[in-house]
Amino acid sequence: MKTNPYFFRIALIFIVMLHFAGCSGDDTQLAGGAGGTGVSHGVMTKGSVIVNGVRFEDTAANISIDDTPKTALNLQNGMVVSVRGNASGSNGTATEIRGQIEVRGLVTAKDAVASPQRFTVFNQTVIVDDLTVYSNITFANITANTTIVEVHGLRDALGNIRATRVEGSLSLTALTDGTGMANPLVDEIRGVVTLRADATDMLFNVGTQAVNATGATIVGGTFSDGSIVEVHCTLRPSCLSAGVFQASSLEVEDNVNLPGVGQRFETEGLVSGFPDPNDSNIFFVNSVRVKITASTTFRGGIKTDLLNNIKVEAEGTWDGTTLTARKIEFKRTVVRVQGEVTASSASTFTLSVNGVGPINIEKDGFTVGNVPPVDPLACIQVRGQRKAENGATITAGQITACNGGDDHLIQAPVEAKPDTTILTLLGFPIEIGNPTDNPPYKGLDDTPLTKAQFLAVVSPANVGPPAVAGTLVKIRFSPTSPALSVKQVELED
Repeated sequence: MKTNPYFFRIALIFIVMLHFAGCSGDDTQLAGGAGGTGVSHGVMTKGSVIVNGVRFEDTAANISIDDTPKTALNLQNGMVVSVRGNASGSNGTATEIRGQIEVRGLVTAKDAVASPQRFTVFNQTVIVDDLTVYSNITFANITANTTIVEVHGLRDALGNIRATRVEGSLSLTALTDGTGMANPLVDEIRGVVTLRADATDMLFNVGTQAVNATGATIVGGTFSDGSIVEVHCTLRPSCLSAGVFQASSLEVEDNVNLPGVGQRFETEGLVSGFPDPNDSNIFFVNSVRVKITASTTFRGGIKTDLLNNIKVEAEGTWDGTTLTARKIEFKRTVVRVQGEVTASSASTFTLSVNGVGPINIEKDGFTVGNVPPVDPLACIQVRGQRKAENGATITAGQITACNGGDDHLIQAPVEAKPDTTILTLLGFPIEIGNPTDNPPYKGLDDTPLTKAQFLAVVSPANVGPPAVAGTLVKIRFSPTSPALSVKQVELED
């Protein structure tokens, strides 16, 4: 059946404009509508408390950190919190704020040359990066068997803690300079119970740490393998006996930070269990079961960017067992680049995308696929996340040989649109006024667009608050064309 191209294009541009208008309307609110009650879980910043793009007024909230009553003055950048309250748009009012600690105790090992850097507390691997907030300490002056730390963070697919905040003390008592800790004299591990034989078994693991809860005070009901618990020890410096953590109390957290059935729910964390072997649309974020559907929208990346250990915010409605996602937002922009290697070392290399660059590529222990060193002039494709939102460094999630006819390309959100012929991606202004391919501009589903139609729906990033990612665009270059000669520009979703 033939379609009138004029009416087809008008209809298409109208649909696309609606799509992007919808992206900027209520994305920052607790999921599910114009407002209401729900729970938002994630890494906070001050002011009063900003979580997942929503600023919650905290003046009337019941505040606790690690079950210890606190005030708003104790809430600090990088803490992982669960906020219960009401929100509409980018503003809300909190009724309850709970800060959670992943581990607190003596550092027993430190690896400054690993990529990323890390240390160990009670057999929990703590990984730090450029987003980790430090208080009373730096990574450089952490010393094994001397330094006590309290760690906020998000668990990855392997159970490691990706630290968002490290509160430190250089004293074994943690009293002289560890007063910012929720409870400086009590050691703690928070995690998932494993290796518990039955309801009477008090010898089990929390993560990879063996625990003895014989005689411990149990709060919050029964627990079993798979339960999320906090175990505490008041016996420092004797909390380990023959390598086993001696718990004086145990709190079951399975339902502590969850909303009611039908309420809205946002949770920030690292993807794990992806994909579920029985359903490719199901995975976990921060131990919460998440399901995506055909109507789920993606921000800062696309569906195929979902991988274990990618940090996302899942926003949707809670049905009692599963968060059905209305939106998945990648917390660090997911980008894809394909180009020519210009320099290479054991852990890094640089790419030139038809003259755009240099783009710095770093691998870490979670990078999959081909890894450096690679030969200069080789064509390489990298899918990963920007190390910082204002730089041209990508932490690679996956590295492969080029495909797609070896065209060079950059796929990233638009950061700026200074005029009608320039888009800025990865910090590089790129002239897109005269692509050489036919069609020169493509919309969603590869539909041809005019330059005016294309630019009408391209929006640059908004630093906020709340921050809004720019329109996701792919710019293709022919590697045999003159440098910076754009071949085609395409909307991605």
